Amino acid sequence: MLRATVQPAALCGLTAGFFFALTSVLVKAANLELPGDDPILRALATLVATNILQTIMQGGWLLAREPEQVGAVLASWRTSAQVGALSACGSACWFTGFALAPVALVRAVGQVEILFTLLFSRFYLRETPSRAEVAGALVVVLGVVLVLAGR
Repeated sequence: MLRATVQPAALCGLTAGFFFALTSVLVKAANLELPGDDPILRALATLVATNILQTIMQGGWLLAREPEQVGAVLASWRTSAQVGALSACGSACWFTGFALAPVALVRAVGQVEILFTLLFSRFYLRETPSRAEVAGALVVVLGVVLVLAGR
């Protein structure tokens, strides 16, 4: 198990998980720092600021590293806009959850996204999940149930 943990892909996954957790806590902190009484409005303001910063940083990176790709990005605006809108809706739900509940609880319950991913991949992409993937999804669901039961 330890040997598997230090593989490059596993290290990338663990590092990403660490930074997702840190980001969740910082989003909650940013929300709490904003003035106003409406936590949902503060969450959406935090989301807008975050999306603007991401666009500036990723756009700047693209311009600096691969300026020839900017045209390709702009040419795919129809598809990109749809994906971006769905992503923004998902982020709005995450940020609102962080504003209304403890971060750890929101992240734990949010793991049910794995079930939705399996369902979309099955019915939209026609992929067949492996037994290990199904078992893993059931373990995640059990974990969410245990987190909610222990609350």
